[in-house]
Amino acid sequence: MDATEGLLALLVFIFVATSLYLVYGSTQKALETGRKKFTAETRQSLADMFIFADPALLWRLNLLALVLIPIVAWLLSASMVVGIMTALAVAFSPRLILRFLQQRRFLRLHDQLPDTLLMMASSLRGGANLTQTVEGLARDLSAPMRDELSLVVREQRLGTSFEDALANLAERVRSQDFELVVSALRINRQVGGNLADTLQRLGETVRRRLMMEQKIRALTSQGKLQGIVMTALPGLIVLALLRIEPEATGQLFHSLQGWAVLSIALVLEVLGYWGIRKITNIEV
Repeated sequence: MDATEGLLALLVFIFVATSLYLVYGSTQKALETGRKKFTAETRQSLADMFIFADPALLWRLNLLALVLIPIVAWLLSASMVVGIMTALAVAFSPRLILRFLQQRRFLRLHDQLPDTLLMMASSLRGGANLTQTVEGLARDLSAPMRDELSLVVREQRLGTSFEDALANLAERVRSQDFELVVSALRINRQVGGNLADTLQRLGETVRRRLMMEQKIRALTSQGKLQGIVMTALPGLIVLALLRIEPEATGQLFHSLQGWAVLSIALVLEVLGYWGIRKITNIEV
């Protein structure tokens, strides 16, 4: 009997050790794949925004936050569901923060574009050529337009053709307005024409379009704010009920039925917020 128990214990040990080894290998491989993907995407996105940070350091900080913040939330709330939801929020927060920074920079570039085009038209009418105009604007304008034009100038000095430098600019910004301006500049370089008048008309067109976009954002801002408030309201109500009736509300976090209700509510909240965002996002 002792030999049988010893053999069984050995088999159990081998099974557990093999399982741990496989889990460790899979986890290590998944982390390495995630690290490579995270660093590659983050490096490119930050470079496009002229933010020079170490993606490897950001990856380590992200892992540290993904471990510590959910544990703190779990200890403070004494609920596994809160800890899991916090972990999901921390896991998706880097992508959301990066998207927010890209959107903010995109809007600032669009705000500067009409004035940039009118300044280019004035400089060309004053006798400067296109290269001198771009170099002057790269010195005089503020960021982020200054950074983009400075990079165009540096690429030209390193031997890149003006057309390729403009194509790289359009690739970084990914905007219809910038693509229109780049196309106008490239066509003028090839076939000639009155570039000053073309840029002035483009600047006026972009300005009218920008005014329309700003008006639409102002009119839809109330709907976006209502979507945020209505999405956050159920969570705030649950937190208030936890303070008022902890025993009754606590069943949501300590029973299978409560977890099911919270899961359904979370899915409906996400769908509702997504629907509101789709309604209030109007393309011009």
